[in-house]
Amino acid sequence: MRIRLVPFLISALPLLTWAADDCNGTPPYDCAVALVQKGRFPAAIDVLEKLTTESPQNLKALNLLGIALSGAGDIEKANARFRQALQADPAFLSALENLAINEFVLGQRDEAKANLETILKKNPDDQVAHVYLGEIAYGVQQYGEAVAHYEKARAKLYPVVLHFAECLLATGRKNDVSAVLRAIPAEDTEKQFQAGVLLGKAEAYLEAAPYFGRARAHANDPYTAGYDQTLMLIRGGDYAGAIQLSEELFSAGLRRAELYNLVSEAYVKTGQVEKAYRALRAATELEPEAEDNYVDLAGICLDNSNYELGLETVDIGLKRLPNSYRLHMHRGLLMAHRGLTEESEKDFEIASRLSPSESLPYVALGLAWMESGDTAKAVEVLRARVRLNPNDFMLPYILGIALSRSDAEPGDETKAAFEASVRLNPRFSPARAQLGKLLLNSGDLSGAVEQLETAVKLDPEDATAAYQLGQAYRRTGDGARAQEMLARVVKLRHQKDEIDPKDEMRRLIRQGAASGDHAVAK
Repeated sequence: MRIRLVPFLISALPLLTWAADDCNGTPPYDCAVALVQKGRFPAAIDVLEKLTTESPQNLKALNLLGIALSGAGDIEKANARFRQALQADPAFLSALENLAINEFVLGQRDEAKANLETILKKNPDDQVAHVYLGEIAYGVQQYGEAVAHYEKARAKLYPVVLHFAECLLATGRKNDVSAVLRAIPAEDTEKQFQAGVLLGKAEAYLEAAPYFGRARAHANDPYTAGYDQTLMLIRGGDYAGAIQLSEELFSAGLRRAELYNLVSEAYVKTGQVEKAYRALRAATELEPEAEDNYVDLAGICLDNSNYELGLETVDIGLKRLPNSYRLHMHRGLLMAHRGLTEESEKDFEIASRLSPSESLPYVALGLAWMESGDTAKAVEVLRARVRLNPNDFMLPYILGIALSRSDAEPGDETKAAFEASVRLNPRFSPARAQLGKLLLNSGDLSGAVEQLETAVKLDPEDATAAYQLGQAYRRTGDGARAQEMLARVVKLRHQKDEIDPKDEMRRLIRQGAASGDHAVAK
């Protein structure tokens, strides 16, 4: 009988004692095999120590003693027994494989790899060796090599099936992942859940959702998997499915603020704004100290011009959280949209005191001053903030806008401001669009085209950048591409030559002060 020690292939069993007398006349080796199979390692060790003392060349007994010692947690002693067997017979592959597995467990990966490769030279189809070599390759992120081993060990692969799937994703074999993960039984809640996490990280959202669904169906606490399944449906664009699932969870008594917050996004995406309001109100009632719920509800109010409800929401939140930087930012923005410039400035100033290191309040103040006609004040304050915080890409961008509005002919300082913003954040398309417009007006057509093409690529919905790029193409004589850009502008139904301070303020505050993305639970 050949017994292999594969620690992660067997579940831990209680270590019970069983006297050697209980063998009832069974030959010692067969008795020890039965004891090991039942997880009764101390009793098996007693039997095998006597047997190997009497027969020190009994290779099967030495190997089994190593297995029993490993099961009992005494790996160093186990390895000594495996080596003793190998000294007697270097070709005894069972002992060599068990030694390699123990070396793997101890973190001795180089030694384990060498021994496993020796086994494969003599037995290329040894699936256990392939599993462990796959794990060694996985551990050092050699995913292609890991896949090659895993594919030769499918019968022994289940314990590391998630590693196999991860390696397939890392090597661009996304289409093969589902077939691998289908091996997970529906009742294996933990692996179903982790498969969902893996697919979610790979942005295969709709593929991930059913795994969370199966984990939810078999879990003692179905909430976490239910939340993540809802999140995957939303990220995958199945908003109706997310709403239906959330209603099931609410009906089952799983009324959590974060779930109401999450499903509000699905309501917004399906045009059910009133239901989104109600969901976020429920979230604020369930967790009245949670800032995100007030901020997200205020954000939806802003997006739908429901300034009265937005201010009501923020005021309720500030009674609970008077020192909330984000709530003051949103109230300032709501005030600005209602034309209450002085009141909005007060909130932005409070926000700047609450978080002096943040640049966003000064950005908002600069835009508010521009809106009220005090562009000179905006320029003065923004210049000072740029000097104090030279690594913030937003400040020079807003300074450039203020300078553009204050000068009849934007000069070198305006250009330098937009260039600084682009340099600090090359993916910030608005700064590239403004820099491209400035270069176009100054006659630098090649520079303008370069900046505007990048801006349009970064943000295909930016009609201003598309319009300016169309003008640049026209001036370079490229009529076809000019017409293409102008057609895009018409399709977007939006063309602005000037920055609207309120719109810009709203966009920047919603980007910088809103809550972060929801995350898949771990």
